[in-house]
Amino acid sequence: MKVIRHILDQLGRQGGRAESVASVGWTCTYIPIEIVEAAGLTPARILPEPSSEKADAYLDPNFCPYVRACLGKAMDGEYKGLSGIIVANTCDGMRRLYDAWCHYMPPGFAFILDVPRTRSPNAIAYFRGRLQAFVRALEEYFKAEITEDSLRQATEEINRTRRLYQRLIMNHIQGVPGLRYSALLALFSKEWEGPRRLFNDALEEIVRITGQCTQKELFSPRVLVTGSILDGTSIIELIEELGGTIVGVDCCLAERMVQEVPLDGDILNALSESYLGKIPCARMKDTATRAKFLLRQVEKTRAQGLIYGALKFCDPYLYEFPALKEKLQKRDVPILFLEGEYRGRLGGGIRTRVQAFLEMLANFG
Repeated sequence: MKVIRHILDQLGRQGGRAESVASVGWTCTYIPIEIVEAAGLTPARILPEPSSEKADAYLDPNFCPYVRACLGKAMDGEYKGLSGIIVANTCDGMRRLYDAWCHYMPPGFAFILDVPRTRSPNAIAYFRGRLQAFVRALEEYFKAEITEDSLRQATEEINRTRRLYQRLIMNHIQGVPGLRYSALLALFSKEWEGPRRLFNDALEEIVRITGQCTQKELFSPRVLVTGSILDGTSIIELIEELGGTIVGVDCCLAERMVQEVPLDGDILNALSESYLGKIPCARMKDTATRAKFLLRQVEKTRAQGLIYGALKFCDPYLYEFPALKEKLQKRDVPILFLEGEYRGRLGGGIRTRVQAFLEMLANFG
């Protein structure tokens, strides 16, 4: 949509983060960026362009291609401007990424955040303790002071971002002409490129303008997308190019980042409970909850089918898919499984399968 491009161009011309503000890279939506921003730091999402040739010499070729791309870009100097990295201990691939990064390109600051796989009271208490250790590590290295007030202020401003995301996604689902999901993903990626308040102001203007557009009924096949981290926006753009309408994206680049954190009570406990209480990804021990959530999303968005994308060698998502497929097919939800390699481009085989799936939905949906 032209209005999005125009406002983002204006945002870019007004300048990005101040050069004096240290940037810290982070890898997973289970890492509370509120703590990073409360320390006066910039949380820079590590989303490398697909490339892993150099990393193949240091990591097994059968490793997650996203992990290999992260290491490869780091070894190419892509992240030399970062003052440190934060890695979530979510899978074996991420642990090896942390080890290799610290060994071959020692960052100034490095922290691996252990994330429980359940949301039990013991898990919440344990995660709060790890967040407290994270706070102490940031304060010690960056000579910063993270107070209760600074945490609440950072959380409040990030919650504003989340509320605006929710409204913008709702405008898209309700049929604002020209507001494609690929444009939303491009917009979300700008969150880390400028001061948050400036980004929020721009986002609010986009929400206001799109909310005034005349909405229309969408007649193209409505598709919900879920799975592991997306290979950029390629699969989303392909679905739209072939005539489909994306009505939701349940992945760690999109709607898994829109749940607000309550501001009442102990803020670290609120962060622990809220982050562990999000709709779980495949590495969490709760496939049943994910299946119920996806079924609710199908009903809410009137999706006619679901596309499940998993990166090659991503064990959590590859193991989850059969159980998830069984639960969804019992409710007659058509599912297409796609396995990707984080290459930034899609082969002809995937294009053919997506086209056939959309045609099926159009004919029988």
